Amino acid sequence: MKSKIVGLAILVGLVSMTGCAGKSGNENLGKMETSQIEAGITKGKSTKADVKTMLGDPDKTDFDNNSLEKWTYIHVRSDLKAVNYVPVVNWFVRGTNDTTKSLVVIFDENGVVKNYINSDAKGETKAGLLQ
Repeated sequence: MKSKIVGLAILVGLVSMTGCAGKSGNENLGKMETSQIEAGITKGKSTKADVKTMLGDPDKTDFDNNSLEKWTYIHVRSDLKAVNYVPVVNWFVRGTNDTTKSLVVIFDENGVVKNYINSDAKGETKAGLLQ
C-alpha cells in the first residue's frame, strides 16, 4: 500500500511539472525555427503584407536613424527549474530558464524588406534566499 502511495505521489509530481512554461509576445515567432524565418523573408522582395501574413502585427513599430520603418517582434518563454518543486530547497534556490526570440525587420520607402535581424538568446532568472 505504501509503495502505491509513493508511486502516486511521484506521478502527481511529474505531471504537475509538465506545461509549466510562461510565454509572452508573438506566438507565431515562438513557433518558428530560424530556417522558417529565413525562408519566409527575402530582402528586396518581401513586403510589409508578407511579413504581417507570416507573423501578424508587430510588437513594436518604430523608425531607424535613416527614417526607415522598423518592426520588432519578440517572444519570451520561461520554464520553471526542477528545483522549484523541491520542498524547503526552493526557499533558498529557485528560478526559470528563459529563451528570448527577437526579429527586427527594416523596410525601405516602398514597404519592401531592406534588412532584418533574427536572434535567439538563452538566460536564466534566479530567486530564493541564496541568490
